[in-house]
Amino acid sequence: MEFRFKSSEYDGEELIKSFKNDFETTDLSEEEYLDFKKGVIGSVKETHINKVFVIFQNYVTSTINNHTLHVVQNEPVFLLQFVFQGDFTISLDKDTDNVYSLKKHKYNLFYVPASNHLFTYRDQKKEILNIYFTESYLKEKMGSYFLDNNPDFLNAKKEKKIFSIFHQGMHLNVRLRNIVYEFLNCSFNGIIKKTYFESKLTELILIALNTPQSQPSNLKKEDKESLIMIEDYIKSHLNEELNIEKLSQQAGFNTSKFKTLFKELYGKPVFKYITHLRIEKAIELISKNDYSISEASYEVGYKNPQHFTVAFKKKLGYLPSQLIKD
Repeated sequence: MEFRFKSSEYDGEELIKSFKNDFETTDLSEEEYLDFKKGVIGSVKETHINKVFVIFQNYVTSTINNHTLHVVQNEPVFLLQFVFQGDFTISLDKDTDNVYSLKKHKYNLFYVPASNHLFTYRDQKKEILNIYFTESYLKEKMGSYFLDNNPDFLNAKKEKKIFSIFHQGMHLNVRLRNIVYEFLNCSFNGIIKKTYFESKLTELILIALNTPQSQPSNLKKEDKESLIMIEDYIKSHLNEELNIEKLSQQAGFNTSKFKTLFKELYGKPVFKYITHLRIEKAIELISKNDYSISEASYEVGYKNPQHFTVAFKKKLGYLPSQLIKD
């Protein structure tokens, strides 16, 4: 199995990745790419474990123009995508009649035949988790019923067309976000890390494809857009004091309505969700950017590092010092 990636943002030649059938491997391999063109900041990280190939895109472009990723693959695959930032479309090369889109805070499972296809990104910020696997792996985890009783999928497979399992994409709820961040911020090494990755990916796939979504049916579009705007604001101001009154005012709600709708959309009260985001950010700063415990705690809004340590231990069951590499 072979993939060829060529990005309008990557400063290099076409990237070629070769795999055994069904992405089989006995090892865990990880790579990180930082060689972007001028004006692009961030990284693309790859993880390959047995039967699964993962790409995490996390970068920002200085221009607002659309960017493309051209992919050529010689075997059909399934692609499970989780979009945190960066709306995009996927289509077969030069096929303008069958274009699928996926927006921020959504996920979907795509069947992608052996083909030349394009990802077109419409936002400057891209934060997308891409999980590739084959039909045999999906049936191993989900059984044959999931695919064999879907006539639309069977027809797309026969006609070698891209197909999305969920028509408009599914809501990326808090439970799935937690699993993704646990996967991305794993602090284990060696065989333990490999086993952890395998278990987390299995958990992520099973829950994403089985759990009925709790996306509120009575939430107005404009209310949801206001809450998503507030979530983006919170993420970019974690080092500041955040209070209900200020956030409610920015969202255009009274405090009671804001708290009710926020919990309805995100599954947690506002301050529990803020704590969740702060700890996620701190994990990244400590484990990937070599921040000290004190530096990370101040960066995510804790004036007292001890308070941060207590909150961290309460949520995750271990101390943040365990993230520091020897």
